[in-house]
Amino acid sequence: MIVKKIKNQKDTKPKAWQIGDLVDYIRFPHNKNPQEKIEYAGGRNFLSSTHVGQKAEMIALARESVRSRMPVQHWIFSWQEGEQPRREQVEEVVDMFLEKMGLTEHQTVYGLHYDTDNYHLHIAVNRMNPETEKVVLPFNGLDIQEAHKILALIEYTQGWASQEKALYSVLENGELARRRIRRGVQPKPPALDFERATGEKSAQRIAQERGHRIIKNAQSWAELHEKLAQAGLRFEKKGSGAILFVDDIAVKTSSVDRAFSMGKLCKRLGNFEEGTYPNDGQDGTVKLPPEPVSSVNLAEWQMYQAEYAETVETEKTDVQADVIILKKRHRAEREKALARLARHGLPVLNIASHCLKVQQKRELLELRQRLGNSRKRKGKPDFETWLHSRGLHTQAERWRHRVGLEKARHSPAPQEKSIPENSREWLEFKRYATAVNAESYRVTCIKMEEDGGKKTFILDKKGGASKGFTPEEIGIHMVEMLRLQRRGENVYYTPLSDEKHHILIDDMTRDSLKKLQEDGYRPAVILDSSPGNYQCLLTVPQLGSEFDREVGNRITEHLNREYGDKKLSGCIHPHRAPGFENRKPKHRREDGGYPQVKLLFAECRECGKTQELGRKIERKYAEAAAKRKLESQTFQPQISQPGDPTSAYYAHLENIRRHLTIEDYSRVDAMIALRLRSNGRSREAVAETIRSCAPTIRETQKGRNWQRYAERTAGYAFGSAGDRDLERNARYRELWRGIEGIEEKERNNAGVRMR
Repeated sequence: MIVKKIKNQKDTKPKAWQIGDLVDYIRFPHNKNPQEKIEYAGGRNFLSSTHVGQKAEMIALARESVRSRMPVQHWIFSWQEGEQPRREQVEEVVDMFLEKMGLTEHQTVYGLHYDTDNYHLHIAVNRMNPETEKVVLPFNGLDIQEAHKILALIEYTQGWASQEKALYSVLENGELARRRIRRGVQPKPPALDFERATGEKSAQRIAQERGHRIIKNAQSWAELHEKLAQAGLRFEKKGSGAILFVDDIAVKTSSVDRAFSMGKLCKRLGNFEEGTYPNDGQDGTVKLPPEPVSSVNLAEWQMYQAEYAETVETEKTDVQADVIILKKRHRAEREKALARLARHGLPVLNIASHCLKVQQKRELLELRQRLGNSRKRKGKPDFETWLHSRGLHTQAERWRHRVGLEKARHSPAPQEKSIPENSREWLEFKRYATAVNAESYRVTCIKMEEDGGKKTFILDKKGGASKGFTPEEIGIHMVEMLRLQRRGENVYYTPLSDEKHHILIDDMTRDSLKKLQEDGYRPAVILDSSPGNYQCLLTVPQLGSEFDREVGNRITEHLNREYGDKKLSGCIHPHRAPGFENRKPKHRREDGGYPQVKLLFAECRECGKTQELGRKIERKYAEAAAKRKLESQTFQPQISQPGDPTSAYYAHLENIRRHLTIEDYSRVDAMIALRLRSNGRSREAVAETIRSCAPTIRETQKGRNWQRYAERTAGYAFGSAGDRDLERNARYRELWRGIEGIEEKERNNAGVRMR
């Protein structure tokens, strides 16, 4: 885990706006970053239970702190990739943080976010004490050190992995201790930026690698100069300091090591003595060839360097050509001018020659400067950008993650590189993969706790995406999967294919499995996942329509409702890996072992009956889509008939647009559903209206089950949450009636009855 304190930026926005933006981001991160989702959120020490109310309370209290520019602090606790905290663990983290910081009674908003990389917890805490109305400064501003202590306690209490460079750790006796970190000599950030951009060792790194040991072990100035010269370096005194030259680039010796300042070196080696170096002071000093900073993409880096050297040589040739052309023009100008002025005598000729020489010298200098600046502005291209420009996208991605690759490269390789061919797990997988015939397989590892908690991570996840392993890659990672099993992990496979559904039926009994087969369904794989419990996979070709994903989900839902797990409804779902153990705590045997997941049946085949079921479902989706399209084409947004639900929907939509900036159409649909209920619509009418109208106001209508969406929206409007919101907005009910023209219709009806 890591912890960060987000510094307050110099923002021109008012304090209230900054706090509002922060609280909104914690609760609704997808509004700013669509890739970032909210897993869990909460608040402490507020009177209100709603987001809007809690935000208003925090802003109101913060405004009382006249002397504090920003009393609300923003902290982030981040878990490593693959770690997934439970809700109770999040609450425990917040409890420990507030308690240790002395902010238990303070207003706090927190949210657990997840994106493509990892889970992270945002905490916004108001340092303004609600009782004393004084701004608290935890630990007199030294709260970052305390935060690292809290982090160590959280890791120890909840069992999370600690970072390599963590500042604190908890000893076996439970005591908190400061870790001693041996920091190696590293280049400064500008030098690291240069290395990242060019793939070339910076002068600072070369000075550290070649010169550190020499300067540290030197017994005299003569020895220091001699050995540095052999290493291609040069040591010079400059003012009261010392400089180490790598070619013509100067590096402060204190940046190589703090012990190498001139004063400290003189104390150790005596008064400074000059050294002699080959080619010292000459323009023809031989430059050291560039050195690669990493062994990743070494061949491509050499091509990159050669191409740049060729470009430099070409530019140098072009510069020389431009200079030669200018000198020829100058010579012609001198000959012409001197021939014209020769008749005026030698004094005039000398003056004119001198003035022309000065002018031409200035032109030549300007040309050299112009050409030099042009080359400097162009510079060496970025290595990663160069790789992308050559279509080497895989190599560019490797270069971006070179640090991790280098660690793996230099770490001792395990003795067992591949799984033995007679391994039970590997043999079972080959049988299974032959029958399923998927393009790739996602590998999920889940550790199950005694209290029912779970820790999940995806083994094939890279760069935030899971594309699965090919069968060959499964063989490569089988050793790691077995190691994870020994550690207590449950291993799952999820078959992935672009043109096939792999329908899982879970939690089957022997009787339901028999009935499935008697009903004409032909599974490709049957698993004995635990004693008396079975899983099976059916392979079904996709139909090639826009509803393929929804069709797969409905097939899964239908078959599981009939034969298996009534809660399972997704067509892409993990199942237990054959050959591995079912390590649920309840299945643990007296001898400490666990039951094995057995592959009872495996045959590469497609299920015709399931495919026919898919065609029926697809036809229903197509008919519903055609109906909605017809409705959207024939509908006129103007209110032609007061009381018509569809017209009422668009009327309320226009009213909302006039008063609000629409960012979330789901929220708009919920508001309209509540208004329709207030105006006397039934739940069924509201659901049907949302189903038919909601898709027409979106840019895309795909990827959503609109029927379910409409039912959920109507469920809100007619549920307890809708009751509360309806009561809270009672003052607008007459306005909502007027938008639909209900009062006018009632007056017209009354007039008809009187006649």
